[in-house]
Amino acid sequence: MRTLQKVARHAAGIAGIESPLVRAARPVYQRTLTWLGGDRGIPWVINGNPFRIDASQRHRMGEVYDPRVAAYLSANVQPGSTCLDVGANVGVYALQFAHWTGPAGRVVAFEPNPIAAIALENHIRMNGFGGHVQVIQAAVAERSGTRTFHMADADGMSRLGAPNPEIAQLTQAVEVMVTTLDEYCAAERTSPDWLLIDVEGFEFSVLAGARETIARLRGTLNVIVEMHPDAWSVAGWTREMAQALLDSFGAEVVSLSGHADPLAEWGHVLLRTGGSPRAGD
Repeated sequence: MRTLQKVARHAAGIAGIESPLVRAARPVYQRTLTWLGGDRGIPWVINGNPFRIDASQRHRMGEVYDPRVAAYLSANVQPGSTCLDVGANVGVYALQFAHWTGPAGRVVAFEPNPIAAIALENHIRMNGFGGHVQVIQAAVAERSGTRTFHMADADGMSRLGAPNPEIAQLTQAVEVMVTTLDEYCAAERTSPDWLLIDVEGFEFSVLAGARETIARLRGTLNVIVEMHPDAWSVAGWTREMAQALLDSFGAEVVSLSGHADPLAEWGHVLLRTGGSPRAGD
């Protein structure tokens, strides 16, 4: 299997990844990988960690994926930790969290997109992580209920509120369940160690619905957020509102992506509330 993948990549590199020949061969290659992998999936590596994945999702599971963030998490997530992955999509981080925390850990992955949630559950099964990874098919925001979600297959740019302009012509609107982290953590009596948020512009809605949890776990909860400032208006947020919420948490915003202004540019940030390890430590 790995030999076939290496040969295919080598051939694509020579011919050109978007050449007519490679495009024509891609469906056959896809069917071949799917047939060879069967229910077990195909071997895959994400940031140096071995997994098995659905061949049809490999373009969403980059072998080098957010390397700075992954390096930080790999160095600081401890075996036995509890991790909440909000906006888990097909599982690129959920799988890594399961690997880093081990069988004694717990990973809860929130994903509202029904197609992505199925792929996520398949990835958990393929890797034998069912005992410590839970999928909750729901969006996370500032209040619970139902909301319209604009999805395009399992695309990670699907989001609440309005279609992402980059995939707007491909989206369909579906109603999804919405919960808050405060409600979830209270109901499950959960005290997470790590919170990762990637929700395409609704990150401050998620944080607003986690006020009590963040206050209760100040100094022990590590929060990493993928910031999408260009989409905040869709969720009803401005920079000033975002800064006010962060100030209410007493949070220091530290860039993990190397961008100069974490509240003006896309990128991952660490919200330090007193106990989080510093980036680079």
